Amino acid sequence: MDKQYNHSQVEEKWYKFWEESGFFKANPESTKKPYSLLVPPPNLTGDLHLGHAMEHSIMDAIARFKRMQGHDVLLLPGVDHAGIQFEATFDKKLARENLSKRKLGREEWLKRAWQFKEEVYNSVSSTWRFMGLSADWSREVFTLEPKVQKAVFEEFKFFWEQDLLYKGAYIVQWCSKCGTAIEDVEMEYEERKDKLYYLKYGPIIVATTRPETKFGDTAMAVNPDDKRYQKYIGKEFEIATLSGKKKMKVIADKAIDPKFGTGAEKVTPGHDILDYEIGKRHNLEIIHVINKQGRLTKIAGKYAGMKINEARNAMIPELKEKGILIKEEDYTHAVPVCERCKTVVEPIISEEWFIKMKPLAEKALKNIKKVNFIPKNYLKILTAWIKNLHDWSISRSLWWGHRIPVWYPSTRSTRLGQVADIKISLESPGPGWVQDDQVLDTWFSSGMCPLSTLGWPEQTAELKKYYPWDFETSAPEIKFLWIARMIMLGLWFKDEIPFKNMFFHGMLRDLQGRKFSKSLGNGIDPNELRSQWGTDATRMALYSYSAPGRDGKASRQTMDERAKNFRNFCTKLWNIGKFIIEHNNNDTAVEVMKHSDDKWIIDELNKTIKSVTKNLEEFKLHLVTDTLYEFIWHKFADIYIEKSKDRRSKAQSTLEYVFKTSLELLHPFMPFITEELWQKLPHDERPPQ
Repeated sequence: MDKQYNHSQVEEKWYKFWEESGFFKANPESTKKPYSLLVPPPNLTGDLHLGHAMEHSIMDAIARFKRMQGHDVLLLPGVDHAGIQFEATFDKKLARENLSKRKLGREEWLKRAWQFKEEVYNSVSSTWRFMGLSADWSREVFTLEPKVQKAVFEEFKFFWEQDLLYKGAYIVQWCSKCGTAIEDVEMEYEERKDKLYYLKYGPIIVATTRPETKFGDTAMAVNPDDKRYQKYIGKEFEIATLSGKKKMKVIADKAIDPKFGTGAEKVTPGHDILDYEIGKRHNLEIIHVINKQGRLTKIAGKYAGMKINEARNAMIPELKEKGILIKEEDYTHAVPVCERCKTVVEPIISEEWFIKMKPLAEKALKNIKKVNFIPKNYLKILTAWIKNLHDWSISRSLWWGHRIPVWYPSTRSTRLGQVADIKISLESPGPGWVQDDQVLDTWFSSGMCPLSTLGWPEQTAELKKYYPWDFETSAPEIKFLWIARMIMLGLWFKDEIPFKNMFFHGMLRDLQGRKFSKSLGNGIDPNELRSQWGTDATRMALYSYSAPGRDGKASRQTMDERAKNFRNFCTKLWNIGKFIIEHNNNDTAVEVMKHSDDKWIIDELNKTIKSVTKNLEEFKLHLVTDTLYEFIWHKFADIYIEKSKDRRSKAQSTLEYVFKTSLELLHPFMPFITEELWQKLPHDERPPQ
């Protein structure tokens, strides 16, 4: 054996051997009991990060464990087209070439986008095998490929035929930078310091953080139980605006918080979710003040065309001059921003496609307890969200994605909400038809991954054998975007839960508790860790953070410290291997009875086997690695091996058996060094009976 362990040579050698030998491939025709795991598809926008490394390490340990138990394992990889994120990345690239969507047109833009997709994929696909992921790469799925396209079309068509799909104007959350509607769960909230403006509306003073939407106000609202304003309810007053006098009525609505500001608020149904609902209840007019580019419309007069903050700053002096702005106060509040680009999200009225979610939610709530959530509290979290679910806006004003398979007569009116005389088809119905410009929400296709990746709607052998999936894992941040939707869609189209076990690993954050991000410059490249310490050591460091649902704080320094410790563990394993494997046993003496030290280590090994198996079945990987580390380093090496030196040859068979079994227990977590050492051991030895 080499004097030292060289992880880079060993990793390349064994991964190539495993893959070329077909050890990772599932076999639908096998009579072995199946065990299936669906890899959360990373976005097609760059290298994998520490969170992916965590997920891949967890899934690989479970997959290897189940193979060793004799299962036919399908660990299925995939790549998500990442609609908004990919399009934004590609458009930035085009801008550097002085090109744009407008200049290229849809057909040429898509042609170049697919070329860019290939460039990105080819540059990073090899890294997606990192962490030793034992996936069946022959089945890798891309979420825009024909198999998935067919499934998404059938999904859309079924919803249409079931009268659960409709198109209409509704208030949505709009990202002006991404240029599309997004869902509530695709937003983040940032704490910001703004001003609270007190504006005079006739006899009432209202408080608002958004004076620029004043042009779209259609009422003043108070809580019906607020005694301060009861005498005004139902009355109409003439108020001063920046475009002249205007009559406005005072309405009463329970949604108004008497403790906010003065307890009276202006109602802008076109630009606030709460105001929109109030407007529906009171039949208020909707006035559009802000457009999809984040600029004021012509209703704003001389402020038209200005961006929101620009218009706000320009309006303040005039509001003061006309006596409308009474006072300002510093105000700290949570502002919704797009999770991808961090642009402030604007509620606007937009014509979109929606899915009626009530029937899907009801079916999910009846069956959700069939999923084993780890940790258990996520059952309650997802149940609460599904209970309060609103209709799902599934259309996005993008070009990258599954184009909505709806065709209109080319001579049709573009009147808002018109859907008469349409055809649902992937291909053009013929001359005289034009396709809907929008694409489907990425999660509309990703939510079908448990089915589409196995060939649904065809009743494939894979679908019959591997659905529902045995194991899925995810960071908690996409529990509503992806996990809840997979549950609802899986039940709706297959009448079965999509996965039996749903494991939520914690989020890895920096030492200040922040998410890792390129903008903050706090990210940790797992490939750098692997290069320095080895894949096995990096995996073990990540397992130490893998307690279900528990976030961990890490820095490059703390990750280095943990990985270095496990690199030392690799060195320990190598030295144990050298001690055992290189021993030339010329002593033919046979003990009649096993030595008490042998009995003790075998007993400790059996306890370890039992503990490891139990914790693996319960997905407590952090406890498994702790147990194995303690047993191998301290009980086996520090105690038994040291004692065995006095009776070296007679202990050899026990040494080989315990070490070989330890390597097998450790293999799901440290696959490379365990394979290297295991192959050097004799495989027909058993401990003395």
